[in-house]
Amino acid sequence: MIRGFRRRLGALVVVASMVCSLVGIAPTEAEASGVAYYVDNVGGNDSNDGMSPGAAWQSLDKVNATTFSPGDRILFKADGIWNGRLWPKGSGADGSPIVIDMYGSGSKPLIAGVTSELEAVYLKNQQYWEINNLEITNRSTLPFDRNWQNPRGQRRGVYVLNEEAGILNHIQLKNLNIHDVDGAYTTRSGGIIFDSVGSVTPSAFRGILIDGNVLTDVDAYGIYIGSNCILRYGMSDLWPWVPKPYGPWTPSTDVVISNNTVIRAATGGIAWNVTDGAVVERNTVQQATYLATNAAIWWAYADNNLVQFNESFETVNGEEDGHGFDVDAGNIGSIVQYNYSHNNAGGFMLYVNDTYYTVDTVVRYNVSQNDKKSIFRYSGSIRNVTNHNNTVYVGAASGNPVMSDYFTKASGAPTNIRNYNNAYYSVGDKGWNLTGQMFDYNAYFGGKTLVASDPHKVTANPNFVSPGSGGVGMNTVDGYKLQAGSPLIGAGIPIADHGGRDYYGNALYNGDPDIGAHEYEGVVPPATNKAAVPYPRIPQSPAGNLAPRASVSTTFASLNATTAVIANINDRFYEYAWSSNQSPTFPNYITLDFGAEAVTADTLRLNTRFGQGQGITNFDLEVFDGSSWVPVQTNIALSWSSNTSDDEIKSVGFAETTFSKLRLKVNNGNRQWGNIAVNELELFKSPIAAPVNAALGATAGTTFPTGSAGAISTISDGKTSTSWASSTSIAFPQYISLDFGGSFVTTGRISLFTHFGIGQGITNVDVEYFDGSSWTMAASNVPITWSLNNSTVEEREIAFSPVTAGAIRLKVNNGNRQWGNIALNELRVWSD
Repeated sequence: MIRGFRRRLGALVVVASMVCSLVGIAPTEAEASGVAYYVDNVGGNDSNDGMSPGAAWQSLDKVNATTFSPGDRILFKADGIWNGRLWPKGSGADGSPIVIDMYGSGSKPLIAGVTSELEAVYLKNQQYWEINNLEITNRSTLPFDRNWQNPRGQRRGVYVLNEEAGILNHIQLKNLNIHDVDGAYTTRSGGIIFDSVGSVTPSAFRGILIDGNVLTDVDAYGIYIGSNCILRYGMSDLWPWVPKPYGPWTPSTDVVISNNTVIRAATGGIAWNVTDGAVVERNTVQQATYLATNAAIWWAYADNNLVQFNESFETVNGEEDGHGFDVDAGNIGSIVQYNYSHNNAGGFMLYVNDTYYTVDTVVRYNVSQNDKKSIFRYSGSIRNVTNHNNTVYVGAASGNPVMSDYFTKASGAPTNIRNYNNAYYSVGDKGWNLTGQMFDYNAYFGGKTLVASDPHKVTANPNFVSPGSGGVGMNTVDGYKLQAGSPLIGAGIPIADHGGRDYYGNALYNGDPDIGAHEYEGVVPPATNKAAVPYPRIPQSPAGNLAPRASVSTTFASLNATTAVIANINDRFYEYAWSSNQSPTFPNYITLDFGAEAVTADTLRLNTRFGQGQGITNFDLEVFDGSSWVPVQTNIALSWSSNTSDDEIKSVGFAETTFSKLRLKVNNGNRQWGNIAVNELELFKSPIAAPVNAALGATAGTTFPTGSAGAISTISDGKTSTSWASSTSIAFPQYISLDFGGSFVTTGRISLFTHFGIGQGITNVDVEYFDGSSWTMAASNVPITWSLNNSTVEEREIAFSPVTAGAIRLKVNNGNRQWGNIALNELRVWSD
């Protein structure tokens, strides 16, 4: 993520708190359980008791030699200067933190780090601390060096270290002025650094607040939260400066990074790793990456991220990164909303999936103005992204960027990238790489922004108030509001779970949704009740799976109580897994409870990613007969062949059995990282290894003109090696149908097979069936994304509520047309 470097200075944000003197608030009486200690570098004396301004201590040595108690306060005199490292000892308690602050009138007291110490302010294995209103520096006379082991060392302004201490609580850093931290080229060096090391004892923080701080000229990071407790889903390596051996994934929780200003961070401005539920809001990052490629605001190996109301601008180095925002590797669940990105060297949004998958990202109601190089960049096999209602302006200052591109990674290509209701306004760009993407209900004006395959696109002038007029500040972008009569008003499609407001704070929706980041407030026609676009996750488990109807429980302890939960194994989604704790004992149980319902099944399937590392290898299958557990099949052995993020499914058949409770008695499992895991447990009434393809023998037809590559009859011949292709001059929508010749088939899923899918695959369909009298909708507005553009045939399954059909047809709404045509190798209809 951090490569090459160069320096550039430019206009800076003026931050009042950096230049104004402060008037310290006189401390109140100490809590009953705490004492106020005063420190005066000029008038103090270490032989004093320190308990009043007139009897203040003088030195950091005195403070550092003292073990403080819950409720104590350490108050440094305004205008004072102390050279060295501040490391007070002790911990507070819940409701009685230890507080560091200032007293008196004047500038914030300065803690100036020295060469002999790597940090200016330090806490190690301590909790319940609040540090406020200090100025902090940590200079070095040595130059910045891209070798992370350079002589500067990993210097920090504030360093909070949790080393094998388990969970540490309540660390707050507020209103600090941190500048001139001359650190090294690592994530463990910079202005504010939190670090968890849990090689033996899984360790993390609970309750981090970093609020209202100003950080200027800091190397390498402005603010960074990191950890070596990274092991999950096959993750096995990270950056060389992260301590080894790694511990099990143990996220920091209750993390808030808010209202901070970061100016000229050598690499990244604000970054966090290994967290769950982090909220990062109302921060400003300017001129990040001024010495090495990175991103202004980025996160990795983290779950349930909320990134909102931030301004990111003027990143300097856009060699590969340099974006305003970066959903980096290994993230599960991110919402990026109400942010303003402008004039960044790399672009607006970067999405990364290297070895460890990043899934379920929503980017909505943001404004990007004059970002450069690549406005949207996808790197690796990103999955399940919805970009909606963003306004993107590409002016002359952008330097003719690409609107989106794809940077190849070993993990593969992006899939299920969906773009709705976005407004793209360009005075000059290089166009799009559409790998893995689908577009609908977007607006395109100027440049090469047009995506021809968008079936409901708007290409007229959007009639913005004043496009390109945004300045510095979140409130300077009123130029992207819609004026009365704009063709973008009411031209969008509803999005389920849209967030409730637009960039400007207007409630959603006013009539039909508008396109772009502004929901027009004026008088509009009533809503027409268009069907809403669902949340980006698409169930992968086939129709007919009985397991989601049960409640699921386990006697194993789970690795994480909020993310690696047992409910993940019967949710129909393969991305999320349940994981046991480290070093589980055997046997233990996984139970499906159907309550009062009696179900009949004869097939169990287990899906585990990284099965060689964490798959179940032996279990007994038991059912409850009303009074006791009865074995159905014992000593079931599973052997896993994959240790990657690909789905590997093992199917176990057993005698048809009726029950209300079923459980796996798990006798053993692979534990490369200490835990066992299951991505999905599926249960079926009949074997699904060889389902019936009702399309065989059906009569295929189409309203598309057919090209010379193959007849439409090839789509139902049972061979994926043959294919049909349309002509190169086609319009949408058109139909592809299968007629069962007077017979009726019951089905709840179909499969499309296509080679060169990125170039010619169908990308959006409605599935309709003939019920004997009329055509009826089975599934509407279904997006389809393809990962490959070679001769390998890919399958895409569409599931819907079971129907009885005399014929099935696809209403094809859109398709990739790299060569002008669309194509289909096989259309299969699965009948139980």
